[in-house]
Amino acid sequence: MSVLPVRVLCSISLIYVTRMLGLFMVLPVIMLLGTDYAGATAATLGVALGIYGLTQAGLQIPLGMLSDVWGRRPVLLVGLAVFAIGSVVAALAESVTGLIIGRALQGAGAISSTLLALLADLTPARHRTLALAVVGISIGMSFSLAMVLGPLVAGVAGLPGVFVLTAVLALLAMLLVLLLPTPAHAVTDGYQRWQPDRLPEVVHAPGLWPLNIGIFCLHAVLAALFLIVPTRLSELQFTLGQQGLIYLLMAAVALLALGPMMGFSEKRRRPKQMVLVAQVVLILGMLCLPFSGGALELTLVAMALFFIGFNFLEASLPSWLSRLAPPAQRGTAMGVFSTFQFLGAAAGGALGGLLLSMGGVPFVVFCALLFMLIWVMLTALSAPPPLTRQLVLEAQDLLRHDPQASAAHGLHAWAEHLAALDGVLDVHILDDETALMVRVSGNELDQAALLAAHDNSQTD
Repeated sequence: MSVLPVRVLCSISLIYVTRMLGLFMVLPVIMLLGTDYAGATAATLGVALGIYGLTQAGLQIPLGMLSDVWGRRPVLLVGLAVFAIGSVVAALAESVTGLIIGRALQGAGAISSTLLALLADLTPARHRTLALAVVGISIGMSFSLAMVLGPLVAGVAGLPGVFVLTAVLALLAMLLVLLLPTPAHAVTDGYQRWQPDRLPEVVHAPGLWPLNIGIFCLHAVLAALFLIVPTRLSELQFTLGQQGLIYLLMAAVALLALGPMMGFSEKRRRPKQMVLVAQVVLILGMLCLPFSGGALELTLVAMALFFIGFNFLEASLPSWLSRLAPPAQRGTAMGVFSTFQFLGAAAGGALGGLLLSMGGVPFVVFCALLFMLIWVMLTALSAPPPLTRQLVLEAQDLLRHDPQASAAHGLHAWAEHLAALDGVLDVHILDDETALMVRVSGNELDQAALLAAHDNSQTD
């Protein structure tokens, strides 16, 4: 029985956390403290806020593919070094141009896909889904932590202090990379990895486009509204430290709401309905913002509604995608999905800043509302995701169950037999032939049920 490598999982999760903190800590403070820089306008600060998404989107997949050639560790170290250099450039900047260059370099250290590849290399097939879930939770926690730490650090050391801290975090992440074990082999399977030859299939899959457009809209709205929210809190006479505590409160409220919402979505089998509800909740929060100037209660209600909707949608969309994408296309589908996510952040920052400089808060909210309405219509017109589960059947377990089968031919025979069973949607053999990825409908089938059904079919 394979064992989950806890130390590896913790180290990779911490690397993710350090990098996400560096990207997001400036989100709640750049519009407040960036005005002191030469050339600062709402438009240029919006570009500085979102430019990381553009370089991240353009480089994450190429760097992941490069790691197949150079190795994971060198690409990770170079990416983190670029991220640290970008942080130093931003810390030393005296103009918005310097901030933009620094933020662009931060995004250019695009190691997300390489980290996921290393996680697959070092994690047995049976535990990869759990490992990805743990990493996803750590990323979500890092976003909430960044909302709290950013204002607290900026209140003490200013915006340069935030960037200095991100550079230190990058150096700590490099140390963690050096301490990670070297994988015995590189996993290149389509279940975990981007594969260029799978791109046409993913592009022509109509069910995935609402999710790609949805994550683009969600992060565009996030970037645009954080051009407004910090200023609203400042107008209410909250210090930076107090703003950090307010973000902590909002994160706690959103977390408390997330459990019941996810439970209703999964247990009642209403994922599409709950996504629509979360979209409406987020829109209500947005609509409160133009009228919240000087009104503490309305500002807090608007923020709470926004965070509740955002957190649920951020958690639900990857789950929806994993149910729709066949195992062999999953890695490529996730790569396209992540690219749209980062492009949304870049578009929201740039467009939101431009609209804020032209027409103020109402213009930004109106544009964000258009993004959300487009997404709501796409969601309403799309089919709900099928109720499916991904099962990982390791080769050693299957061959132990059928000792007469040879290692190579036996696994392929198992795949053929399982694919013919009722309730089995897809069977995918990992490239290294260490396991089968089986997508089944409903919650009834598990590994024991599949083995029993296989045995019964063999005796009929």
